[in-house]
Amino acid sequence: MKLIPYHDACTTLAAACAPGPEEAVPARQALGAVASRPVIGTVASPAFNNAAMDGFAIRAEDAAGATEGSPVELPVAGELKVGVHEEAAIPGSGCALRVATGALTPPPLDTVVALEQADVIERSGSTVLRFLKPAEKGRNLRIMGEEYPAGAAFDFTGKRLHAGHVALLSAAGIGELHVRKPPPLGLLTTGDEVRPPDGPLVPGQIANVNAAWMTAWCAERGVPVALARHVRDDPGDLARGFQEARESGARVLVSSGSASAGRHDILRQSLEELGARIVFHGVAMRPGKPALFALLDDGTPVFGLPGNPLATAAGMRFLVWPGIRAILAMNAEEPRPVPLAHTCDLREGYTHFLLARRDSDKGALKLVHPQRPGQAGALAAAHCWLRLDGGRHEEGALADSYAL
Repeated sequence: MKLIPYHDACTTLAAACAPGPEEAVPARQALGAVASRPVIGTVASPAFNNAAMDGFAIRAEDAAGATEGSPVELPVAGELKVGVHEEAAIPGSGCALRVATGALTPPPLDTVVALEQADVIERSGSTVLRFLKPAEKGRNLRIMGEEYPAGAAFDFTGKRLHAGHVALLSAAGIGELHVRKPPPLGLLTTGDEVRPPDGPLVPGQIANVNAAWMTAWCAERGVPVALARHVRDDPGDLARGFQEARESGARVLVSSGSASAGRHDILRQSLEELGARIVFHGVAMRPGKPALFALLDDGTPVFGLPGNPLATAAGMRFLVWPGIRAILAMNAEEPRPVPLAHTCDLREGYTHFLLARRDSDKGALKLVHPQRPGQAGALAAAHCWLRLDGGRHEEGALADSYAL
């Protein structure tokens, strides 16, 4: 097994995992997809001048000379209601109009006096608004297009769309946009000693932690799973599992276990039966050193990850996820530099991926302990991953932090 640097593995993945197809979807269905083109809005924000609060709409100039000794009174001449646009034609000069939050407030009205700040006087069957000082022009009034005009361009290309994006696209009148959706995954776990996590175990058997974890990991990220199954330690059975996953619609195949070079590690043999091309086998990363990447004859990416839970987790996060991001043509992932809470010495020649949690006293990150490849508890205790090169890292040194 010849190890390649982690950086080289990522470069290779980015070149091999070509961007997937675009599709046009309604904006309301774009959640979790990655925008692939800019879009043009049709509606301004706000779409019209409207009141930011319940109160009274006036023309500020009408109260310009008001003082405590010489107050100005404006008759309340009508009401502006939300959605009732014809009433907006009532003249707005020399008078005040009751207004509800969000109601169309047309010129010459340019100010809204908040209801709780208004000096309202009932007199002889009529209502007047009294001012003891000038009104601040523009107060509590949302102006048409002040956030963005009609025809504004929005470029979220390469970004995964969240609920805020969907809200903005809808507000701007964008009914449809082009996106790339996460590719369906085929997830295979291997091992004759592995049993369902809720079943009884005898000495020598272990629970199938990876099957449950990989499925949950995909669900957290909105990545669909076309097929998930366990296979025996048999090259033909694993090869058939890969074929079934591909036939079920999976566009990326991921296996866990049998990735090393031992006598019972069957991954390479199963891929050779399928005629796959092994791109690399072995990455200078810890955990996850035996990771394999291959391409089927139709270009389908295959990730073979080691079976220890933390090695599988590191492989999913730092090999499979970059591959998926390349297929989605996403922007480069930017880590967050965070100081270390303590000194650590790491083996030279490797890129290390370590689970960490926030130190509430220092605001820095400390490594989760224990953190052994065959144990899953660190995944529950961690707040994030750290990426560190081999060598000594002093307390306070900055480390690249990645979301789980």
